[in-house]
Amino acid sequence: MASNVETAKAEPHLLEALERQCVVVTRPIAFIGVLGMLIVAGVTLADVLMRWLFNAPIPALNEVVSQVFAVAVAACIPSGLAMNVNLTVDILGRWLTGRLAAWLIAAGHVLLFLFVALLAWRIYLYAGSLLQQGRATVILHWPEAPFMYGVAVLLAAGALVQLVVAANRVRHALSGAIETPAASALARNIVVAIALVSLALIVYGVVDFADMSDRAQAHAELTVAVFFVFLWAFLLGLMPLAAVMGMMGLAGTALFIDWSPAFSAFGTEPAGFLTNSQVAVLPLFLMMGSFAAVAGLSDDIYALAHALFGGFRGGLALATIGGCAGFGAVTGSSVACAATIGRVALPEMRSRGYAANLATGCVAAGGTLGQLVPPSAPIVIFALLTEASIGQLFIAAMVPAVIAVAFYLLTITLFVQLAPETVPPAKRIDRAELIHASRRSVGVISLFVVVIGGLYMGVFTATESAAVGAVASFLFALFRGRLGGGAFWNVMAEVTQTTALIYGLIFGALVFSFFVGISALPETATGLIAGLDLTPLAVIALLLVVYLFLGMIMDSFAVMVITVPIVTPLITHMGYDLIWWGIIMVVVVETGLITPPFGIIVFVLKSMVPDVSLSTIFKGVIPFVAADLVKLILLVLFPALVLWLPSTMRS
Repeated sequence: MASNVETAKAEPHLLEALERQCVVVTRPIAFIGVLGMLIVAGVTLADVLMRWLFNAPIPALNEVVSQVFAVAVAACIPSGLAMNVNLTVDILGRWLTGRLAAWLIAAGHVLLFLFVALLAWRIYLYAGSLLQQGRATVILHWPEAPFMYGVAVLLAAGALVQLVVAANRVRHALSGAIETPAASALARNIVVAIALVSLALIVYGVVDFADMSDRAQAHAELTVAVFFVFLWAFLLGLMPLAAVMGMMGLAGTALFIDWSPAFSAFGTEPAGFLTNSQVAVLPLFLMMGSFAAVAGLSDDIYALAHALFGGFRGGLALATIGGCAGFGAVTGSSVACAATIGRVALPEMRSRGYAANLATGCVAAGGTLGQLVPPSAPIVIFALLTEASIGQLFIAAMVPAVIAVAFYLLTITLFVQLAPETVPPAKRIDRAELIHASRRSVGVISLFVVVIGGLYMGVFTATESAAVGAVASFLFALFRGRLGGGAFWNVMAEVTQTTALIYGLIFGALVFSFFVGISALPETATGLIAGLDLTPLAVIALLLVVYLFLGMIMDSFAVMVITVPIVTPLITHMGYDLIWWGIIMVVVVETGLITPPFGIIVFVLKSMVPDVSLSTIFKGVIPFVAADLVKLILLVLFPALVLWLPSTMRS
C-alpha cells in the first residue's frame, strides 16, 4: 500500500506532464525556424559572392529574407514560451516570496497568455486584410497573406502553450506545496492595494469607458504618468515585461483612440516590424555568437591576448580585457562575454596568485565590452526601435570601444603599480606560444574584419554582414568538429530562447511605443524641459544619471524598450544626433552593469566564484567604473569621437 502511495506521489500532475510535452513538441518547430534562418543566411552569402564576382545577384533576395524570417522568428515563440523564457525584474524577489510570489507569477503568466493570444488574433485578421487586398511583394509578386497567416498560426500555437503554462502556475499557487517562506505583511498589503486599485480602474472602464476616455484625453500627461506608475508596479511584482508593456500599451491606446483602432495597431505594429527588411539582423548575429562560442573562438582570442600581454606585470588581467574585447566582437552580449571569458580567466588568475578583487574586477569590466564592441545586440535593438542605421551605429561604436579597452588596460596598469602584491611577477614572453596563438586566432580576427570591415566599406548591408558572420562562425564550428554530441542542437536551442525573449520584448515595446506616441508625451516632455530653462548638456547629464541607475538593476534590453520611445524624441528635439545618442545610451547602461550596489554582471560572477564575497568583487570593479565614467564624459563632451568614423563610411 505504501509503495502505491509513493508511486502516486512520484507521478507528475497532468498539467506538469502536458507542459513538458509542450517543450518536446515545440522544439522541432523552433529548430526548423532557426535552421531556415541559417539556410537563408547561406543564400545571402551566395548572393554577396555572386554580386561581387559575377555581377549577378539573386533577384529580390530582400523580399525572400523579410518574408521567411517573419515566419522563422514566429516559429521560435512557442518553444520560448514552453521553456519559460521571459524577462522579469526581480529586484524585490527577496520580499515577494511564498504564496504571494506564486500568485504573482501565475498572474504574470495569465497576462502573457492574453498578450500572445490577442497578438495571434490581430495578426490573423491583418493577414485576412492582406488577402482581401491582394497584397504581394513588389518584384517576386509573392502573396504576403500566406506568410502572415503562418505567423498567426505559430503565435496561436504559442498562446496554447502559454495557456498550459499559466494553468500549471495557477495550480501551483492553489496548492500548498510552496517551500519558500511567506512574504511579509507589508509586501502583501502593498500588492493587495495595487490589485484593488487596478480592479477598480478595470471596473470603471467596463462601466463607463467613454467617461474614462474623456478624462484621459483631457489630462493626457497625468494619464501617461499613471500608466508608468502601474507599469513599474507590475514589473516589480514579477510580471513579464513583454506582456505588461503590450497590454498596458493596448489599454492606453484605447483610451486615446478607442478600442477598434487600438486593436488594429496592436496587430499591425508587430506585423510591420516582422516584415522589416532588417528583421534578420538580430537573430543572425545571435547565431554568430553562439556558433563562435561552440567553435572555441573565445579560447583562441584569450590565448592570443595571454601570449601578447603575458610578459607584463598583471599580464593575465590585461589578457582578460583583450580576450573580452575580442570575444565581444563575435557575441554581442555582456553577460555571455563575462561568463565565457570568466570560465577561462578566473581559474587561471587565481591559481597564479592574482588577488581576488583584481581577478573578478577585470572580468566584470571586460564583460561590459560584449555589448559595446560591434556587433552588439543592444545596438541592434536601439536601431530597430528608432529606425536608425544599424551599420552606422556599429561603426560609431568602434572608437568608444577602443577608448574603453585602452582605459581598462590603463586602469589595470595603475592598479598593479599601486598594489604590486596583488599580482605575481611578470614572466618572459614565449615566442613559440605567441606564434601558435596568432595562427589559431587568424580565424576570429578575419571574421571580425570581414563582418565589420565589409559593413564599413559598403560591401555588405547590415543583413548581409550578419549573414556572413553567422555562416562563417557555423563553418568554423563545423570544420573544427565542435558540432557533434548534440552541440549543434544546443546552439539551435540557445538561438531559439534568445530570439523568443528579445522579439517578445520588441512586440510589447512597439505597442507601448504607439501608446506613448499618440499621447503626445514626447512633445509634452520637450516643452516641460524647455520651460525649466536647463541647458541641453544639463538635460543629458540628468538622463545619464537615470540610465546609470536603471542599468544597475535591469537588463539592458529592458532599459532600451521601456525608455527609447520617450527619451529619443527629446534628444533629437534638442538637436543631438540619433547615432551619437544610441552609443551614449549603450555606454551608460553598460557602466550600470558593474556599478555598485547592484550591477548584474557582478552577481553573475558571484555565482561563478561563490567563495569570493560580493564586497570583494565590488572593490575590484570600482576602479573600472571610474574609468567608465571618465570615458562617458569624454564621449558626451566630444561627440566627434562617436560621429567621425561613421561619417567616413562608404554608402
